[in-house]
Amino acid sequence: MPTDEVGVCHCRLCRRWGGGPWMAVQVPGSEITGETLVVYRSSSFAERGFCGRCGSHVFHRPRQGPELAISTGLLENPDFRIAREIFDDARPPFYRFEADSVKRSGLSMALEWLPKLIGRRLGLR
Repeated sequence: MPTDEVGVCHCRLCRRWGGGPWMAVQVPGSEITGETLVVYRSSSFAERGFCGRCGSHVFHRPRQGPELAISTGLLENPDFRIAREIFDDARPPFYRFEADSVKRSGLSMALEWLPKLIGRRLGLR
């Protein structure tokens, strides 16, 4: 996925994490390090990272696998565009984006990710 394509997550965990939708760019296979980086397990299959000094949200990634999403707020790219919105069915009614983006429901995300996560746990992928 090109790094100008922003994904927006409307899930409850992301909204609780940042007080609103979380926007990120996918950079699979990348690595994030730093003296102030704090990583915590945010769900049964994923972890999030933030700066222990300033509190900025840095990333979200599954504990197993190459996927990595980095907060767009850390990057400067005048060509960013919202390409997709996930957990759109969990989006509260008080906001919406005007972007012509692909919208995915929580069920469609579960159907995509469940086989990946099960396969990884079983060592099949």
